[in-house]
Amino acid sequence: MDYVIRPADQADASECYQLVRGLASHEELDDYLQIDEDTFTSAAFGDKPQFEIMVAELDGKIAGIVTYFHRFHIWFGEKLIEIDDLFVHPSARGRGIGRKLLLAIGHLGRSEGVHVKWTITSSNVRTIHMYRRMGVDYSPRGVCIWSPEDIPDE
Repeated sequence: MDYVIRPADQADASECYQLVRGLASHEELDDYLQIDEDTFTSAAFGDKPQFEIMVAELDGKIAGIVTYFHRFHIWFGEKLIEIDDLFVHPSARGRGIGRKLLLAIGHLGRSEGVHVKWTITSSNVRTIHMYRRMGVDYSPRGVCIWSPEDIPDE
């Protein structure tokens, strides 16, 4: 089946939170995840959202998420979009969902004329190679920067 990439809404909060828990488990960092579902929901969808979420919906369920926020980058001297988490449920992998979620944030950055920044574990070599093919500048410290002019259409 096809999937749809779209901004999350409050009705998606529980499924999104479960995917964040899934990411923590996948990275064997369960003990470090301290946010509960209520706090997650109010931080994402409250009066003053602290971050935003883009989701991949597959067969009526949330199959992947990317969480991100806008902030000022001191070294660049301008605003940017920073990706916090990107995770695709194991049952939905291999369909290009992670790449499409990343592109959705890239297109947002390009439309706003800002860089997109995130970090990745240096041991994730396969993903780093994919990022480089997509025009991402990767530093050995695990920092990924996408300049607006380098963000591909697809």
